[in-house]
Amino acid sequence: MRTLLRGLTALTLLSLSLPARADDADERSRKDDEPRAPDKPAEAKPDAPRPTSLDLGVFYVPWGMHYTRSAIGATLGYKIPLVQKKGILWDSTNITVGVRDVYGFVNNTVGPFVDITPIAFFRLQVQGAYDYFIKEPFNGGLRVMTPLGRERLAAGQIRRGRRTAIDWVNQDDDEGMDNPAHFLAPINHGGLRLRVLPTLQGKVGPIAFQYNFTADWNYYTAPGAGADDVYHDNFTFTLRKLQDFSHAHELLVAYSVPVPNPGELLLGVSGRYQRVLGTGLEQLGLHAVAFGRWPKKFLSNRMSPFAIAQVGTNLIDPMWQYAFSWILVIGADFNLYKSKT
Repeated sequence: MRTLLRGLTALTLLSLSLPARADDADERSRKDDEPRAPDKPAEAKPDAPRPTSLDLGVFYVPWGMHYTRSAIGATLGYKIPLVQKKGILWDSTNITVGVRDVYGFVNNTVGPFVDITPIAFFRLQVQGAYDYFIKEPFNGGLRVMTPLGRERLAAGQIRRGRRTAIDWVNQDDDEGMDNPAHFLAPINHGGLRLRVLPTLQGKVGPIAFQYNFTADWNYYTAPGAGADDVYHDNFTFTLRKLQDFSHAHELLVAYSVPVPNPGELLLGVSGRYQRVLGTGLEQLGLHAVAFGRWPKKFLSNRMSPFAIAQVGTNLIDPMWQYAFSWILVIGADFNLYKSKT
């Protein structure tokens, strides 16, 4: 059984920069049209305070190929507005604090996060997590490489379906993952992870774009293993040291299709490059992505369903180069509380 969580390129569509809400634009228009007394200057009217909210987001990945695998997840966040004034640069400014959990059947990650948007075109996410590798009932667990595996990694001997080369995600023969010459027996174990994700985002007419940088630190342990020992990372589908760092760069460009509010439809392409410093392995993926939000809310306007699809290939990859890759995500956002304004 496979798992999600390599940053999930398609989910970045959820945070694309969107235009100001129609009711905000109507409010500004009404203020501009209000008559003023000719014998005295117009009095400035304070803007209505933006609300705080408590929101729950859930998603389900029923199936996917290669790097994106079945999973379920939930995020609970309390959002507080940062700037109480109107304008395209300020309407979306906020800070959200919360906790999220993603269960991928062979691993689970849970932890707090902070999401800050100080101005519309910049966003900063900081995510802490405790990652746990689950061995049963599927073919998972934390797998540390043997000395022979380290030698073959250093020599670049990585090839799918060959017992004399490193193969950790062989779909046709799972025995490749259990080859005792390359990996020790899998164990149930965990460790700490920290991700910092600054983002630049914007929109020109119907074209939205986003650049994401990801700094990813992992601090794992395993019985009898040291910080420089290498393991197979089920979260990013590559080889990392137990204590390692990777960086990733992602560019996403999408066309916003006109649909009735509160619906959304974004169609675009994304490219993502990742490099693990400890092992020197690289990954580069190119995908077509689509994000849609149903143009109607349910449960007294508290529930907003959405879906994400991603199709593409891996131009650079130690194992799945040029392989077809796809994913489907379905989910919903729930507003649990919204302050009165």
